[in-house]
Amino acid sequence: MKLTQNAVFRDHKGNEIEEPRQFVQAWLKKHPRGKIFVGCDSKVRGDLVKYSTAICLWNIGKGVSEIYKNEVIQRPPDSYTRLWAEVTRAVETAEELKDLGEITVHVDINSNPKYRSHQLYDASIGLITSMGFQGAGKPFSWAASCGAHKHCQ
Repeated sequence: MKLTQNAVFRDHKGNEIEEPRQFVQAWLKKHPRGKIFVGCDSKVRGDLVKYSTAICLWNIGKGVSEIYKNEVIQRPPDSYTRLWAEVTRAVETAEELKDLGEITVHVDINSNPKYRSHQLYDASIGLITSMGFQGAGKPFSWAASCGAHKHCQ
């Protein structure tokens, strides 16, 4: 795994999506009842961490299309910093799409207090909702725990 800069969004075939906003806009024209979800997940490998951000486009009753980008950077000093970076990446991506429709931001942070990541749950959902988005954490955050997760493995 090598450090990456200027990560780009890609489709399921690996094709580069130069303008993700235009991609989503075109998709919504074809699927006017479609819904937008954004999620991010990460995987630590040695001194590096790979972040995957996914834009999941749900065509209700027909399935989900997605585009994603991967970034590899130096591992943050602790797991909370890494998890917060997932939240901010998802929110930043949602911000780029915010005027296209309602967006739900999914975070890979547990809503159950028995898990360590729960310590960031209220702050994460608070940030997401303060930015005007719907928010969800585990176990309801499929765009992060499934969509983005598969790309950072």
